[in-house]
Amino acid sequence: MNAFVVILAMLAGSAVERVSPAEVQARLAAADSPMVVNLWATWCVPCVEELPHFEKAAKANPGVKFVYLSLDLEEAWPREIDSFVNRIGLSGEVWWMAESNANKFASLIDASWKGSLPATLFIHPGKKYRKFVQGAMDEGAVMREVEVIAD
Repeated sequence: MNAFVVILAMLAGSAVERVSPAEVQARLAAADSPMVVNLWATWCVPCVEELPHFEKAAKANPGVKFVYLSLDLEEAWPREIDSFVNRIGLSGEVWWMAESNANKFASLIDASWKGSLPATLFIHPGKKYRKFVQGAMDEGAVMREVEVIAD
């Protein structure tokens, strides 16, 4: 059944890419430009409320890569997440974590993280800068953090 869902998502042109914890870790390690990774879920009210702040920062900082890493449950991928992404118009890459057990991936994102949402990782490889923020961020906080990593 999972292979069938994956094939349907590919045929439908899903905007949401399925990633494993190991793939996320590898992509973060291979980052060669400033990156913001926002961890969220469609059912998380504070997550949804802060998404427009990240979109505004993305438009103001085209040199920064924005990734929205969904931690929705498996039954939401890809249709519910894709529908949500299309409805609100997220412009960055959207990944879905193909693992529901936070114990298996939280420490790969940040050693201090226990899996609570929302959370955001700010990375600038050239500056060797990496900051992890747990909890919702207001627009000013998002803009300040993105300014630190923007070239």
